[in-house]
Amino acid sequence: MPKKLLYLIAYLSFAASAAAGVPNDFDGDGISDRTWVEIESDKSLTWTAELSATRSNTGLGSLGEGGDAVTMAQWLSGGTQIGVASLNTESGEIEWSIRDSQGNVRTKSFGKTGDLVVSGGDFDGNGIADAAVVRLEQGKARWEIRHDLFASDSPAERSVVFGQSGDRVFYARAEGSSTNDWIGVVRKGARSRSLARMMDVTSGAVKQFARLPRFATEGARPRPYPIRQASGPDLIGFSVGSAGRTSVKVFSLQGAATASAVFNGSGTSVVGEFFQGSGFEILYESGEDAAIFNPADIDITESVGLGGIPVDEININTLGAVATAPPPSNGGGNGGGNSGGGSISQCSATRSWPGTHIYKTIGSTHFHPSDVRRNSIGVVLKPGASGPFPSCIDAVDREGNVVAKLGLYAQGSGWAARYYAGIGCGMRTPFNGSAVAARARANTGSSSIYINFAGSCVGPIDASRCVGSNQC
Repeated sequence: MPKKLLYLIAYLSFAASAAAGVPNDFDGDGISDRTWVEIESDKSLTWTAELSATRSNTGLGSLGEGGDAVTMAQWLSGGTQIGVASLNTESGEIEWSIRDSQGNVRTKSFGKTGDLVVSGGDFDGNGIADAAVVRLEQGKARWEIRHDLFASDSPAERSVVFGQSGDRVFYARAEGSSTNDWIGVVRKGARSRSLARMMDVTSGAVKQFARLPRFATEGARPRPYPIRQASGPDLIGFSVGSAGRTSVKVFSLQGAATASAVFNGSGTSVVGEFFQGSGFEILYESGEDAAIFNPADIDITESVGLGGIPVDEININTLGAVATAPPPSNGGGNGGGNSGGGSISQCSATRSWPGTHIYKTIGSTHFHPSDVRRNSIGVVLKPGASGPFPSCIDAVDREGNVVAKLGLYAQGSGWAARYYAGIGCGMRTPFNGSAVAARARANTGSSSIYINFAGSCVGPIDASRCVGSNQC
């Protein structure tokens, strides 16, 4: 049994059959294929899927580069296309690109610097993905939607003001009878609860759900993600990291706790129809271990990690930084909403580097030579340091590009928290300070970086120099 699995809590069982519109199904058997990306030495992204029908790996091609937002979705009829959204730094526009079934890359411009990219939603219910961006205008959230972005030469456009500064954006099906996703925001509610406001942009109908859990709007504020059911509205999932563990918590929109599973590590959660028959499942992957959690059957199927960064069709990420804000977390490939990045205004809080925080260009020399921490950057927080303490933090350059990820190694044992590249979510970026500085300079001409703690940003600091430590 993989060490990752700790325990499973079941609160309420329910029945559902397999839903239509299976995401990332590349072999057409009605089951989602586990899909991942790898960042190559030249920063390009290589895409691979394990076909469920044969359990064999197939290459999906190369598209995008590190720092881009993943936008894999069903953009055209007949299945899923790999995709990314990237920022054109010269024009300030966001460029959405997909690779079609003939291997051709199609690109469309939609959005601008600082926008929140919302990918994977189907807001008109026709089975084709719609693109959306969200931006703040005088404290209000404006949603710009392009229906059937790649399937139409003249996609229908819609502009809606819905939400405000500090809200967490998401989407889900809010009614069991609907076939379309509703746009949504989560904010603090009454009596230590969180509330969600949702809108059907096709009809203008608005609903409010006032009994979501308190943790949804406190601390790291995990972004909710939809878990499709064949009947009834979507369930809402949260992946919450703490003390080297990840809790996957599932709720109904009415706030009823449905199921929860706890795993070791600071891994990635993605959603898909990995087994037919009882709604969508959550795939959790951390290092060499993986498990598929079915909240309908209250069941966990153990598996193995396939490498790379798992991705799915639910992706919400910020591209670029506004002039008055420090760089955000891009969090490409966040799948189940682990993108960090705070509110839709990028960083919900900004401060200079605290005296309680230590930045190390390499790990301590007492680490064993085979320990990845020995030669990778680390951020160590002294006792008394203020949170949040998410399971994953980002090192970002001045333009908001993620130049390294650092996973939570541990809390306690004399420290508030310890983070290292090469650990957990940072397993693909085991870089030392010189490498991080070089990546930042290549992007911006400066070796300065910020550290983004789930929306609470600190910095800038020089990535090539230690801060608060002599052991470098």
